[in-house]
Amino acid sequence: MHKAVFSVKLNSDQVLQYYKGKKNSVRVRTESGQTMSIPYDIMLKFVTREGIYGRFEISYSDDGRLLDLIRLS
Repeated sequence: MHKAVFSVKLNSDQVLQYYKGKKNSVRVRTESGQTMSIPYDIMLKFVTREGIYGRFEISYSDDGRLLDLIRLS
């Protein structure tokens, strides 16, 4: 299992682009400098009226399958 920590700052207008289907993944840079493309549908549980904001930890398998995504702050 692998883990990576990253921050997301998407305001409500940016989140709307995902709802409209214009985008389907969120590109993030992890704290270790790695670039990842996170499918938007796994970020849905973190959407608020303001958008998606926070620091997150993703856990994934050796073959890249998502195991867990949690908000750290």
